Amino acid sequence: MVAADINNTSLEIGNAGEHICRAARNVCVYHANDDWALRSSKVMNPKEKIVSRRLGHTGPENLNKVTSNVYVFDCDNFNNTYDTPLGHTYFMTRDNTEASSPGLLFQHIYDSLQTGRVFGLNATSRSGILGVT
Repeated sequence: MVAADINNTSLEIGNAGEHICRAARNVCVYHANDDWALRSSKVMNPKEKIVSRRLGHTGPENLNKVTSNVYVFDCDNFNNTYDTPLGHTYFMTRDNTEASSPGLLFQHIYDSLQTGRVFGLNATSRSGILGVT
């Protein structure tokens, strides 16, 4: 799930998004804290009159409340390098042209799909930071 514009508790057990987690082998959540488009969204689309954090902005609120096949990746290190300071198109190709190479996020998704494994995780958690050299 890339830059997901849903409540950051949606994937928790007991919430509607849990079905996504149960149906998939792995669920990767890619988020960027400085994604300004999602900051605007949480203000513009309050559900039940409550401003909620977005999954694509912060990742899951509590990783312990989602199924064990959910993995979280922080994309703050590169999300503003692909576009303007909106930071929302970090899932595009490196220079947003047809002939360009895939961006870091697309490459991570491709590698995960090819192998069926999720790479780049911290040894003690189900999270990682993309774009760290």
